[in-house]
Amino acid sequence: MPTLRNHTLPRGAAACIVLFCANLGAQSLKLPDGPGKETTQKVCGACHAAEFVLGRQESREGWGAVVQDMIQRGATGTDDEFYTAVDYLATHFSKDSPAIKINVNKASAQDLQNTLQLPEKQAAAIVQEREAKGSFKSIDDLKKIPGIDAKKIDASKNRLEF
Repeated sequence: MPTLRNHTLPRGAAACIVLFCANLGAQSLKLPDGPGKETTQKVCGACHAAEFVLGRQESREGWGAVVQDMIQRGATGTDDEFYTAVDYLATHFSKDSPAIKINVNKASAQDLQNTLQLPEKQAAAIVQEREAKGSFKSIDDLKKIPGIDAKKIDASKNRLEF
């Protein structure tokens, strides 16, 4: 059996990543460019929405453990696809990855909460403000929303698109 950095995995593990990426191309989220993007799109098209990926931002070892669980649930694929997709996910969907971009003028409250690590009330406040006053033009617009933690917004500025 192949291993991925301290995780023993059955042969044919690649498609387990399928379970994480079905809606990564949704209008509020963009799948970041980089090595492994096409392979990840290929093997990730069937089961879970992007919110699941964003909510499970993991280290490489963490993705290995999640993938191992998916393998036990019956996921299949090639080892090369598996390694490529795990590398891509670990690079672009870890807790501190600036590669995860979110359009604050299109994103749902859940997407904002998961991607920016905002409390539920703050994410909902962003959506409510957008619906009441229209699209945001800058980070300063977000920081003016009552109840928003400006430090959290500043910390996420590289992830924001308008």
